[in-house]
Amino acid sequence: MLGFSVPKSHGGLGSSCGDITRAIISFSQGNPAIGQMFLVHCLLGASFLDELAPDDLKARVFADIVERNVFLGNAASEKNNDPKKGYDLTLTPVDGGVEITGKKFFSTGSLAGDQLAVIGMCGSNMGLAIVPKDAKGLEIIDDWDAMGQRGTGSGTTIFNKVFAPSELVMTSITDESKQMAVTNLLGPITQIGFTGVFIGAAKGAMREGIAYVKEKTRAYPWPGLDFDQAIDDPYILSTIGALSSQLAAAEAMAYEAARLVDVALDARESASTEEMANLRAAASVAVSQAKIVATDTGLKVCQDIFSACGARSALRTQNLDRFWRDIRTLSLHDPLSFRTRSVGEYLLQDKFPTPALRY
Repeated sequence: MLGFSVPKSHGGLGSSCGDITRAIISFSQGNPAIGQMFLVHCLLGASFLDELAPDDLKARVFADIVERNVFLGNAASEKNNDPKKGYDLTLTPVDGGVEITGKKFFSTGSLAGDQLAVIGMCGSNMGLAIVPKDAKGLEIIDDWDAMGQRGTGSGTTIFNKVFAPSELVMTSITDESKQMAVTNLLGPITQIGFTGVFIGAAKGAMREGIAYVKEKTRAYPWPGLDFDQAIDDPYILSTIGALSSQLAAAEAMAYEAARLVDVALDARESASTEEMANLRAAASVAVSQAKIVATDTGLKVCQDIFSACGARSALRTQNLDRFWRDIRTLSLHDPLSFRTRSVGEYLLQDKFPTPALRY
């Protein structure tokens, strides 16, 4: 159900951060691109809009998702803009709404989406509009050519005076009071979602690697050893045992981090500002730790599984490298060093992670 993360008050399932993380891991075992697109839909279809949007806009978008199975994609990041100055794409006020003009380079979910969330500059403010993918003047180009996450459709989107009605427009999403509030958990929710993609991809690689060893890997007895099947090779057994253990630890960290996010979310109505700040910091740091471990572990699992499978597993026809390519590509989305520094600051300087829309 596409209303998986939509609040129950708007007819959705109101799934927790833990539930969403489990779903992303499950999808990503089969195809990490699906996991990432589902993450984008959940963020736009619940967390982001529920946190920042006015009631009328939320009600309309949530109704589209729940009642008409609308899938949300996005058109947010640009290739050459100066982040300090905002976006090059503009939302220009006109009678009854805004006119959108510009180009987006990263548009995850745009090809599969029924509607797109578009972010650009509305005057000096950062604004957002929801537009249907078949809107006049909107062109979605299937030109995403990265080495991984190819199924996300994260290519170019061009807006040539695309109209969006006022009821589907936010002229400012940069309200400092909301962004910097200790109740803002959009950053941890986003990052635990990415963590889920990494873990799901690694579990997919592990599953296919184990199947390959059982069905295709030839036994190659080492001197002093005697066995007829690859599954009895002590070196393969050791490799699979070590990788699966590291992956299980990373997955457990992800679920614990998601649980702490849910604890903070549930406390927003009753906790004091000081209590909320502590809960948010604990959740954010746990998410960073989980993402750090999941990134390194995911890359290691997807790389070292070849050692267990053998040389023929590297043939292009096996396509076993797709999981590594997917993690390597998505792990570049934002710098891991930001997460490691944030954890260090929390532990050594008692500095809480700064609330933000993405981090």
